Amino acid sequence: PNGNVANTMSGSQFLETLGKLPLHYQPGTMWDYSFGLDVTGLAVEAVSKQRLGDFLQARLFAPLGMVDTAFVVPSSKAARIARPLPLDPETRMPPSFREPVKAWQFDCGGGCASGTAMDYTRFALMLLNKGTLEGTRILSRKTVEYMTADHLGADVNVERLHNFPVEHIAGFGFGLGVAVRRQAGVAGVPGTPGEFLWSGAQGTMFWVDPKEELTVVYLANTPGPIRRHYRETIKTLVLQAIVD
Repeated sequence: PNGNVANTMSGSQFLETLGKLPLHYQPGTMWDYSFGLDVTGLAVEAVSKQRLGDFLQARLFAPLGMVDTAFVVPSSKAARIARPLPLDPETRMPPSFREPVKAWQFDCGGGCASGTAMDYTRFALMLLNKGTLEGTRILSRKTVEYMTADHLGADVNVERLHNFPVEHIAGFGFGLGVAVRRQAGVAGVPGTPGEFLWSGAQGTMFWVDPKEELTVVYLANTPGPIRRHYRETIKTLVLQAIVD
């Protein structure tokens, strides 16, 4: 997991280690889960000459009013951290959980930030509104449209995406950081073509449904296999409540 890497090595060590590994597939042939967003975050650092957390605070968190989102939770807010159960209800083993109260060796773009449901809802609403919220523009309309489009063409093998073990994304494509629904069926849960989503390592999930003008943020600390069950349950509960 991304956080384990950021907890044990610096950004330069991570890039050096990753750069020595062979490719699993020829580029553009297979979708697979990766450290791509972590590399992207370090690329932002190289260009901006700032730590990723400082860059995002200036460019995203502060402008959007995301007052409780950061890569490190200050001691004054530590009591608000949601913690997992002592034992995973399926495996009966203690879940792996690093409390985000001390700095990472580098701010990993793939999963090291923490925040609240309200903060993430503001971020999701910005995407729903094509890059703007309450008069503050973060991204251009065309950038959001491009991000949330399906970028997997007919020549890309999507087997590993459709069989992702903790997500209900069979039949989905993928954009720039989000899974994108291609059709109403196949996934095993209801939804709308064009909706986009992704999830967090500890069991969280968000999605945006532009057609229904809907955003949902679901936060839970259920890091084991059971997280898929809860993600599917919240998706079904929300959408079956639409009765027009």
